[in-house]
Amino acid sequence: MRRSHFLLAVLLSFSLLETAMIAQPSRSSQITNKVVRVEGVVDAPVSEVWRVFTTSNGAQEFFAQKANIHLALGGPYEIQFDPKDERSGTKGLKILSYASQEMISFQWNAPPEMPNVRNGGTWVVVTMTPVNPHQTKVTIEHLGWKEGPEWDEAYGHFVEGWGGLMDRLKRRFSDGPINWAKESMMYQKAKH
Repeated sequence: MRRSHFLLAVLLSFSLLETAMIAQPSRSSQITNKVVRVEGVVDAPVSEVWRVFTTSNGAQEFFAQKANIHLALGGPYEIQFDPKDERSGTKGLKILSYASQEMISFQWNAPPEMPNVRNGGTWVVVTMTPVNPHQTKVTIEHLGWKEGPEWDEAYGHFVEGWGGLMDRLKRRFSDGPINWAKESMMYQKAKH
C-alpha cells in the first residue's frame, strides 16, 4: 500500500472518531502516541487475507465464532467473541475506511469490564502487503489510546489479544479454519 493511502485512511479514521468523541464528554485525558502494533507474514495470497478480514464468513475462520461484516464505509464490523454474551463483542461498531486488498480500518472497543476504554473511541488499521504471490505481510495497528490505569490495563490486554489474533490468522492458513469447539478465546481463558 502506498504511504499516502495509509496516511489518508488514518486521517479519515481520526476525523470520523474525533467527530464522534466531540458529541460525548470524555472522562479521560488526551489521546497518547501509544499504538499496539503486531506484524506477521501469512502463507496466503493477499486476496485471501483480504477475504478473511472483510467478510463475515472469513472472519469466522480465524477472528471469532460469529461475525457481521458488510464491506462499505460505515458498514458494520461486528465481531462476537462469546455467542452467549453480546456484550463481549463489537456490536454497533463500523468500518471507517478501506482500500481493496490493501487496508481496512474499523472502530474498536474493549471488554465490558473496561467501560472507559470500551466507550473511548479507539480504532484499528489492518494493512496487507504482498510479499510474493503466496505470502502477505499483515500489520495490525490499534490506535486512539488515552492515559489512565484502565487504559494501561486495556493496552496490555490488546498487546496479548492482537498477538493471539495474528497467531490464529497464521494457523488459519497453515492448518485450515479455526475449530471453535477446541479453540479458547481470551474471554474463556480469563474466566477459568
